[in-house]
Amino acid sequence: MSKEIIKSHFLRDLAEGIQQQMFFWGQDVLRPEGNFLVEQGFERHPSRGLRGTSCYRKDWLGGKIELYGSCAGWYGAGGGFSFIRPKRKCVIWSSSEITPIPGVWQNVLINKQVTREELYLASLPFLDWLIFYERVVLDCFGSSYREANYGFYKKVPKAKAWLEPAKALEWFECFRGTPDQLVRPKQFSKEVYV
Repeated sequence: MSKEIIKSHFLRDLAEGIQQQMFFWGQDVLRPEGNFLVEQGFERHPSRGLRGTSCYRKDWLGGKIELYGSCAGWYGAGGGFSFIRPKRKCVIWSSSEITPIPGVWQNVLINKQVTREELYLASLPFLDWLIFYERVVLDCFGSSYREANYGFYKKVPKAKAWLEPAKALEWFECFRGTPDQLVRPKQFSKEVYV
């Protein structure tokens, strides 16, 4: 893959998309019928950082997915990938033993000397989970569930609505599988991808 394919604005777009998804996952936790993350095999643990919050953890592709209210990522042998919501940024995490602690962030473990291609490659296990999980949500609840979540998100003060859920999933799939065909979300919402 050529480094020119992964433009820095696509990584910013990815961060915006994950931010919106994190709101959706929070809605999955709060479902009156039961916590859907737990139903899908996540274990709930108290946050190691911010009080009153939780960490949801699940084994995935030889590592683990961790979801907090303020960060989300995949961590495996040699490090991983994280989206840190207060920084509004995707990063390569350089430790496999220590994962992000919300509110502390351990900046020394954020690998700042990486190429866009390295960050893209580090994101793939997380994107594989995100796409898989969103397909499960779609299969279980239909498209109207995420559309309702999207409607709630658009009403959150200071929230920046991204793509509507069906197009968001298509964008993540394109980012994951065919980044050479990727376009900005505003343009993507007008195009049809198969």
